[in-house]
Amino acid sequence: MMKIVRLFFVPILFMACSGDSDPQEMPDTSALPMASFTADVRTISTGESVQFQNNSINAESILWTFAGGDPDSSTDLSPTVTYFNPGSFTVSLLASNASGNHRISETNYIEVTQPDEQFAIYMVTFTGNWSAATHPTEFPGPSDHFSSAVGMVHKEGASLFKEGELASQGIEDMAENGSNGALENEVSEVILAGLARSFFNGGGLGGGTSERTFEIEMSSEFPLVSVVSMIAPSPDWFVAVQDVLLFSDGQFIDSITVEAPSFDSGTDNGSTFTSPNDDSDPPLEINRIINAPLGNGTTVDPPMAYFTFTKKE
Repeated sequence: MMKIVRLFFVPILFMACSGDSDPQEMPDTSALPMASFTADVRTISTGESVQFQNNSINAESILWTFAGGDPDSSTDLSPTVTYFNPGSFTVSLLASNASGNHRISETNYIEVTQPDEQFAIYMVTFTGNWSAATHPTEFPGPSDHFSSAVGMVHKEGASLFKEGELASQGIEDMAENGSNGALENEVSEVILAGLARSFFNGGGLGGGTSERTFEIEMSSEFPLVSVVSMIAPSPDWFVAVQDVLLFSDGQFIDSITVEAPSFDSGTDNGSTFTSPNDDSDPPLEINRIINAPLGNGTTVDPPMAYFTFTKKE
């Protein structure tokens, strides 16, 4: 006789014990910040700028770090950063909120190249504005004139003189007697130091309202020009323009006219145009002229001269 065995399957349900896990204590990773950014351009030339865009998620605050950039850090959402030196530079962004923070760093993210040096010829027009009508007090006509307009083409960090400091021998000679040999030697030293490209002598003005035009060569590596000229006759007074920028944002400026302030070199005590020689002992600092006979107590108005720089096509 055969025995029939019947098997019965009973489903068993297993319930997970939740005593050791509280869902409320599990970290909510969806609330953590995620740093992310982009840039409008990644390869530029020196002096150019990059605009960055924050694309972070869940960020309550951000902090950028720009190696080699200006500025070198920012909390703006879309900062603009300028790079003045060639090289490859890292950009970092830290995104934060109450749940934590996240940093992303992109090595060699920005590539800055040094462009080939560019050159341009400029016509410099030296215009006198000194007459009995413009500056009537003790006007020394008909002997009014300006000495040779001399100066240098240079980069930032070089100067012919500094207001509030003592005059060099070159500035003293130029301001007292229109002699420029010592000043040319001083500029030669600046050229050897790599801060200037050239010295120039554009000639003087035979009268207070005369005009003269001469040429100078500018370059993208040496974008600044400074000029001085003695006010004659005078004890030690001169006009000057300094650090006139002719190359900016990758291109040469077409034309610019600059007023030339009047300065006292501080090397002679004379107070009128024809005062006898009376060396200052000790010498005083270079300062802008504000008092008579040229000044009105505040400034020299109108300016005694102008310089116009026009790029030659």
